[in-house]
Amino acid sequence: MAGPKQQRIFMTGATGYIGSRVTELAIREGYAVHGLSRSAAGAAKLRSLGAVPVSGDLSSLDVLRAEAAQADIVVQLADAWIDDFSQPYDNVVAIDGAAVDAMTVGLANSGSARKLFIGTSGTAVVEPDADDGETDETAPEHSNPLNGRIKCEQHQLSRAGQGGVKVCIIRLPGFVYGRGKSGVALFMSTLAKLGFVPRIGDGLTQTCVVHVDDAAKAYVLAFKHACVTPDRLADVYNVTSSTEVTFRDFADAIAATMGLPVKEMSTAEIAETAGPLIAAFFSLKSRGNSDKARRGLSWNPSELGIIEDIRDGSYVSVAKELQGTAGAQT
Repeated sequence: MAGPKQQRIFMTGATGYIGSRVTELAIREGYAVHGLSRSAAGAAKLRSLGAVPVSGDLSSLDVLRAEAAQADIVVQLADAWIDDFSQPYDNVVAIDGAAVDAMTVGLANSGSARKLFIGTSGTAVVEPDADDGETDETAPEHSNPLNGRIKCEQHQLSRAGQGGVKVCIIRLPGFVYGRGKSGVALFMSTLAKLGFVPRIGDGLTQTCVVHVDDAAKAYVLAFKHACVTPDRLADVYNVTSSTEVTFRDFADAIAATMGLPVKEMSTAEIAETAGPLIAAFFSLKSRGNSDKARRGLSWNPSELGIIEDIRDGSYVSVAKELQGTAGAQT
């Protein structure tokens, strides 16, 4: 007797930091993954993971539409902002919106009963708690956000219910870490050239984080558990493993691992010396509570904490590779 039909996933950003982990875990769970790739190297990487590469990018609307029309689940993990952090974020919103429209139209015309679209957003799209407490998915929109990501999220949610499409949004923290990569490694590279680790004030502001492997597990669990009842057309989940990491601990960990001093500075001073992006992240007030994901997706983060990973884990080798670059900023 034949078993259940293998579900097919179409994923943008499948070759990326998070997407490659989602791809690997999804295939392990029995899904067929077709991943968007902009290069021959990306296509080779997808094949090595067991996925089927699809040539194109977020502007390849016909490709996005056609692939989504053959999928049960579509995952949007590509981010046009990564290509150029200096571009107006309205450009990113426009690119993302057109791609989402193409994919959700395709998904609506698929023969699948699942028709699940999973988008990616951030916990920092909501206003921080006035008393520095945690926030949940119902918190109001941020009045002065880092960027216009909430517009992308809102547009994705607006597609829910059209042609039977259901929409799940995964909100990730500003600090996704692990495997010696991500923004943490990029920050370490910049700080090595500066010759010190900046810290804003006393550094006691808390922020939220998640290990890349735990984040990937949440996406795969969403394939199974998100929007499974007929009345649930859309849902949003914060995916954070901790909301209690202080910037003091973060700066101290990087400093200890890299053998650099910590220097207390203002946000403006960090922006001038290390750049506005690092200043924004090192002052990010975001404490998105993940209780909903733990309950609704049966998500249980279990990977090494960010401070331990910096001090004793995957970032130790990063620090060693950066030795000798202190003070080399041009």
